[in-house]
Parts: sequence; structure tokens; C-alpha cells
Amino acid sequence: MTSHVLVNERPRYVFGWMFGRRYDVLFYFLPLLFGIACFLMARFSPLSTSGFFVLILLDALGAGPFHWGPSWYAYWDKKNRDYWKSSRTKQAVFFAGPALVMAFAIACSFISPWLIAVVSMLWAVQHLVQQNVGILLLYHNQNSGEAIVDRVSEVRSQHAPAFLFMSIFFWRVLLKQPDGAIYGVIGFFLLAWTLWAVGSYLYKLRRLVLDGACLNVPAFVFWLMSVVAIAPVAFLGKNFGDGFVIPVTIHWFQYIGLNYMLIKYKYGPGEPQVADLPKVAPVPLFICTCAVWVVAIYVVHWLLAYNVLNPVAATFAAGLYIGLADIHYLQDAFLWRFREPHVRQATLPFLLRARQAARS
Repeated sequence: MTSHVLVNERPRYVFGWMFGRRYDVLFYFLPLLFGIACFLMARFSPLSTSGFFVLILLDALGAGPFHWGPSWYAYWDKKNRDYWKSSRTKQAVFFAGPALVMAFAIACSFISPWLIAVVSMLWAVQHLVQQNVGILLLYHNQNSGEAIVDRVSEVRSQHAPAFLFMSIFFWRVLLKQPDGAIYGVIGFFLLAWTLWAVGSYLYKLRRLVLDGACLNVPAFVFWLMSVVAIAPVAFLGKNFGDGFVIPVTIHWFQYIGLNYMLIKYKYGPGEPQVADLPKVAPVPLFICTCAVWVVAIYVVHWLLAYNVLNPVAATFAAGLYIGLADIHYLQDAFLWRFREPHVRQATLPFLLRARQAARS
């Protein structure tokens, strides 16, 4: 669905939705409000007195563990399994990797909780930013007259703010706001780098529009959201989980929406790829694969919130939860690595087909 607004013929604005206006608003923009609501309810509503409901709210009512499901769904596909069995390195990543990540997370929960906490926080932010980078690329329409800034500038304009906001978080929460000129100097240079990266992107985008290119409004709004995505971590909440709930809620729904479209168009009726799955309808299989993680994590949340477990078991359960999240980061890094020909061929054509269907 594409509409045009002309203002004196220049600049021109286009509304090039990725999967249609209603779908994009539902999965890529409206979750911002849902994330804010979850944050406010976890902090200020009567539900904040219950540890169990706080954990559920910080998982956006189950959207968190639900979004792990698509990574595991890839294991159902025979072609995926055959590809990841094709070399020892790929076997290590796809099959042994998750077990090693889980073992590391659980071991660190007992030996060095701070280490697994820092590793998981940084990995989570990197994972979120990379997804934003990828989705923004899908929003672009190459060779259509759309204003598209070079990829290096586009990526840098998202990474620099994330680095700045995470540095503020470390200074504010982990270091307890220490005084010292060194922190001011570091903050100045990080802010300058961020302003340069974002300003450079906006300057190049403006030049393209002035030269006659069209500005894709949804893509630009998505870019703006990506730039400030990690800002709540820097300024909100008493810990990483508090501040991260808003950006990660947006991230979860984006990921679910993206994977639903992939499965719909890759394994739809009459598609030959259906033969690579078990003899179960693809969408119900997708929902069940995702839902099983919601049930499992609700049980873990309940056990932790109500102190049902002894200290050793509670530490193990916490490590299990962190490990599952980190496994998702590992899987996602390879399942969406378009530099791999198999991954590109198994994913991109179907997303582009979904995009074309929405815009036709």
C-alpha cells in the first residue's frame, strides 16, 4: 500500500509500508505504547507488589519467551538441518552451540553472576540494534527513487546512540554515578560521536531529498525509533530489566511479525518448502513452538517469584532463563546472516514476496 503527498513537487513523501499499513502499525510501531504500559504497570500499578506479575509484565505478558520460538522453529525445516550438518563448524553452531551457551550461563550464575549479567546485557543490546538495522533495510526500495543513505552511515547512526545510552546506563546504574573528570571526558566524546553520526545521516538524507529522491515516511520514523531505542535503558528504572522493557517489547513484536510473514509466504499452501516440515500445518506449528516457551518461562517466573526453590535451585533456574535468552541471540545471529547464501535464499525471497504482496 503506497500513497504519495507532493509539496510543491519537492520534497516528495511516500508511505512505503513494509507489510501493509495495518500490519506495520500493529507490529512495528504500536508496541512502543504497549512497552510503556508494561513499564508503568510494573513500576507504579498495584501489580508492582507481586514479584510474579512484575516478571510477567517485564516479559510483556509472555511476548518475550514467545519470540524465542521462531529461532527453534528453524530446526523443524529439513533443509536447514541438512545445511547446518554440512560441516563441523556449522554443527558446532547450530547443535552444540546452544548447549554450550546454556552451560556457560548456568555455571556463571553460580561462579560469577556479574559476568553473565554484563555479557547478556551487551549481547541483548547488540541483538536488538542489529535487528533494527535489518528491518530498516527491508523498508528500503532500491532503484525506486527513494532516498536511501549509504549503509555505513545508516548502521553507524544506530550503533553510536546505542553505545552512548549503554555507557550512561553503566555510569548511572552499575557504577552508581561516580564523580570524576574522566567520566565527563568520555561522555563528551561519546555524545559528539553520536551527534556526528546521526547528523551525518540526516544531512545525507536531506541532500538526497533535495536532489529529487522520495522520503519513505515509515522507514524514516522507524529509523528515528531505532536511534532512540536504547534511551530508556540510560534514563529509566533502577536496573537493566526496568529500562530495557520498552525497547525490548518493541523488538519482540517486530521479530514475531517478521517471522510470521516469513512462515506464511515460505510454507503457505502449495509452496514446495512445506515438504521440509513435519506433517503439521505450518502456522499452528509456529504458534505451538512459540507457546511452549511461554509456559516454561511462566513456571520459572512463578518458582522464582514465590521462593518455592532453595537457593541452589533458584540460582540454577535464573541461569536457565538467562541461558535461553542468550541461546536466542546466538541462533538469531546465524539464522539471519544474509552473507550465508543458504540463509539468504531461505529467507529473503519470501520476505520480499510478502512486501511486494502488501504493496501491490
